[in-house]
Amino acid sequence: MKILGLASVLFATLALNGCSNYQMTVNETVVYDPPTLFTDFTTEDPKLRNCIDQAIKDSNATSPLEVTRLSCTHAGLTSLAGIEQFRGLTELQLSNNSLTNIEPLAQLGRLQLLRLENNQLQQATTLLSLVNLKDLNISENPGLACDDLKQLAELFTGNLVLPEQCL
Repeated sequence: MKILGLASVLFATLALNGCSNYQMTVNETVVYDPPTLFTDFTTEDPKLRNCIDQAIKDSNATSPLEVTRLSCTHAGLTSLAGIEQFRGLTELQLSNNSLTNIEPLAQLGRLQLLRLENNQLQQATTLLSLVNLKDLNISENPGLACDDLKQLAELFTGNLVLPEQCL
């Protein structure tokens, strides 16, 4: 009899795990409501919003910390305002956009990989605060001043690709 009871509990547990994306009711009373995707954020650039929305769907994120990877290459981005809410990001790919300001990235202290090549960056002071970066590409930013990059290059221990004018 114990084996039958244990088997029933095991079966019920497996069945419930398979239904974790569905609301469950007993006698018309909701006993389980699955977590909903995170949508409570704003961005200045609607194209950034679209990119983040897709990353949230892809990772089934229910909070901003659950978004760890974001790839918005060739997305036509002009502003990163709003990205600072996603402090769980460890990989961020923003290549081939029209970005001029990366100040919102200063809040993303967990970043390890950052791709910013082929944008319109003017300064890179923000990058000095990202101490966990191990892989950074900021090439093909012809208007980027090299003063901050010299200091960054002295401190950086990972893979660093600088713009041609700063080599």
